[in-house]
Amino acid sequence: MKDIADHIFDILENSVNANATEIEVILKFFNKLFFCKIKDNGKGIKDKNVIDPFVTSRKERRIGLGLPLLKRTAEETGGFLKISKLKGHGTILEFKINFSHIDSKPFGNISETFVDAMLCWPDVNVEILLEIEKNKKVNIFNSKKILEIISYSELQEKEIRNFICCTIDQELERVGINTQFGK
Repeated sequence: MKDIADHIFDILENSVNANATEIEVILKFFNKLFFCKIKDNGKGIKDKNVIDPFVTSRKERRIGLGLPLLKRTAEETGGFLKISKLKGHGTILEFKINFSHIDSKPFGNISETFVDAMLCWPDVNVEILLEIEKNKKVNIFNSKKILEIISYSELQEKEIRNFICCTIDQELERVGINTQFGK
């Protein structure tokens, strides 16, 4: 995976494959440290070894590289990857990446990642929150609310997707997240 946006999309796809209908993504960027927390209401983790590339719930291919690659990406910069199962259903995945480290990857197009997720899984509510101060979060994206205003077919129009991406980009830029390495 070439950037952080690719990793985030992979995690969203894992959540959808675990039958999640609600996914909450909390992003924070402060002093060149990027924190991401993704919480879903899917069926949760069955295997404790989800970081092992040869442990996967997929039937068609018995290799899963997404989480091992994310773990390596985070740890190469002095960061971490934590995965925990919620009581009942759901999973929380958290990772930290130090963008001042020479081995950090660029952010990539995070806004496009979320718009693509909305296009791929219109029945799944994806919500993005920015943590701008300790315990103070601002909601910048809610796919369910967007799809209450515009239809799925309108979402496929390039101008509308671009408008949503620009709106998300403006909010991400407020905390220093851009397609490269931040401010």
